[in-house]
Amino acid sequence: MHIPRILLTASAKGGVGKSTTAAGAAMQYAALGRKVLLVDCDTASRSLELFFDMENAPLFHLGDVILERCLPEAAYFTPVPDKYPTLYFCASPLRRQEEEISEKYGSMAKGILHGCTELAKGFDIVILDTGSGYNIPETLTALADTVLVCTEQSPTSIRAASYTASQLAGMQNVKLTRLVICSFDIRAASKGQRAGMISMIDTSGLKCVGVVPLDKTLLAAQEKGKVPSSRSAAMTAYANIVRRLTGYDVPLFSGMRGMKRSRAL
Repeated sequence: MHIPRILLTASAKGGVGKSTTAAGAAMQYAALGRKVLLVDCDTASRSLELFFDMENAPLFHLGDVILERCLPEAAYFTPVPDKYPTLYFCASPLRRQEEEISEKYGSMAKGILHGCTELAKGFDIVILDTGSGYNIPETLTALADTVLVCTEQSPTSIRAASYTASQLAGMQNVKLTRLVICSFDIRAASKGQRAGMISMIDTSGLKCVGVVPLDKTLLAAQEKGKVPSSRSAAMTAYANIVRRLTGYDVPLFSGMRGMKRSRAL
């Protein structure tokens, strides 16, 4: 099995769990002792800074690396040194830098590809969180070897996952593309009120690497800018995903109370 080195979260639709998945996976890789770099490549919605309550913390960011205003190592820092000392984070470029970056590199996407390539050196795993515009996910597949396509249960997000999978299919550098089902409401699925796992997998055309349950404690932590508990259901799901990506055979709902495969299908 391919072991990821540079991992990309993607979807043609916003608000489906890309940033949460990127942050959750980054923390779980760091929990295994890996040296991790998490890069926010979403210029339209800089949500990862809010996730770590670091909105005003970065002195330099990805835009400064792209425009060669700082060395790559000056643009990342450890947002949670007490819990995850081997997790480093680089913030997204500023919106006002878009014109300058596009002029220098021909497009915003190519500029971000250059910056991420410079940043990626010296880490065990690099995780790139992307938005849904500027052709950034497609361009970053020149660097990323693994893509996690994120979706929720709504018809529009499932369709977006299918579209994203088709857009990224055949990219030469990508060795592994997998589906991550986010905020999964198993009760609604078991009652037929929302899509179940099988229909989501069939529609996307992708193998599923993990199901992240709807977790109110995760939502509450995000609203307060706090790192969620490692014992929460969502973080347990991300731990399972990372273990699968590193080659372990882990049951889909391992360690998650109330999550039964038969009800999720």
